[in-house]
Amino acid sequence: MQMNKVWTFLYLSILFLMQIGAVCAQDNQVSVLNKVVIDPGHGGIDPGAIGAKSKEKDIVLDISLRLGKMINDKYPDVEVIYTRKTDVFVEFDKRGDIANKAHANLFISIHVNSVNKGSKCPSGVETFVMGNARNAAHMEVAKRENEVVLLEDDYTVRYEGFDPNKIESHFIFSLMQNRYLDQSLDFAAEAQKRFKTVAKRVDRDVKQANFLVLWKTAMPSVLIELGFICNAEEERYLNSTTGKDQLALSIFQAFASYKDKIEARSSFRPASETGNEIKNENPVSTVVKEVKNEIPTTKKVEFCVQIATSSQPKDTHPSNFKKLANVERFQVSANFYKYIVGRTNNYAAAQETLKKVRTDFTDAFLVCIVDGKIVALAEGLKIKNN
Repeated sequence: MQMNKVWTFLYLSILFLMQIGAVCAQDNQVSVLNKVVIDPGHGGIDPGAIGAKSKEKDIVLDISLRLGKMINDKYPDVEVIYTRKTDVFVEFDKRGDIANKAHANLFISIHVNSVNKGSKCPSGVETFVMGNARNAAHMEVAKRENEVVLLEDDYTVRYEGFDPNKIESHFIFSLMQNRYLDQSLDFAAEAQKRFKTVAKRVDRDVKQANFLVLWKTAMPSVLIELGFICNAEEERYLNSTTGKDQLALSIFQAFASYKDKIEARSSFRPASETGNEIKNENPVSTVVKEVKNEIPTTKKVEFCVQIATSSQPKDTHPSNFKKLANVERFQVSANFYKYIVGRTNNYAAAQETLKKVRTDFTDAFLVCIVDGKIVALAEGLKIKNN
């Protein structure tokens, strides 16, 4: 009987993924970021993590409202949607529904971290994207956040049998291929960079884990843990005006940078009919290439197509990239990698490569390599034309 429930759960989840795929097929590429959903975690009867003097639900709501105001002030054309603006309890599925029904381009779930009693409380900020937890610590964070579902009525029905206390429920996440993983990782990396430079917080990196709140969002989505409320120093910072402003500003700057990148992609023009054709001398090559940003300076601008990103290094063998040969891997940071193909000094040729690659990689886009580093197309063109 128990196994039948597991397979029923798997079957229903796969059906859901097929439905999401059908919706996504209508809008394969985000060309403008004009709707963002800000999700202050917990609320109402669910206080979230509790510190010595404060509660998670209050901290994240305050920071979320500050973030939304920053976005509205700078980008009046962007619609900011909140899953809650007051101290109310919102079910997991409704948070995702709000984002999906609004056809939002980005989902940001904001939380505060903690650890089990008796454990040493660390410090720092970490940003999660949907994916399999790579260690017990990541799984523990996800489990703690997912346990909120127990406060909801009929949660086993509403979430197709999901039970945070059962290992088989977490297993289903291994079957989920997040179509927006690359974009989610991009935003997460931008956020972590700002937390380190703007807010001067300890950088705990970009991570993957199985969060129920991210499960049904059909858009790039992240869950941010802004600090540890169990740490007395961090609790003071999280409750201070300076701390809240700095954390909100960090996310805002990440949003601004991510928005620029997303919208730069929409300015691409297909190559003319007379454009140069790309000739792949070895279409079945299995040569693995890895390039780090520390390679020697080239003093020239090259064009290429970025096809993917990852938080862990992936072998560039064609079998890992839908039989695409000659993929190169760039290590951007300790936990962030970018994958490019078709490096050339001919812009028209790069455009042709982009057209071909998008058959299998719908979110691929053009970038430049300048002095051994990947930069935005607009920046590379500016350098080349100077």
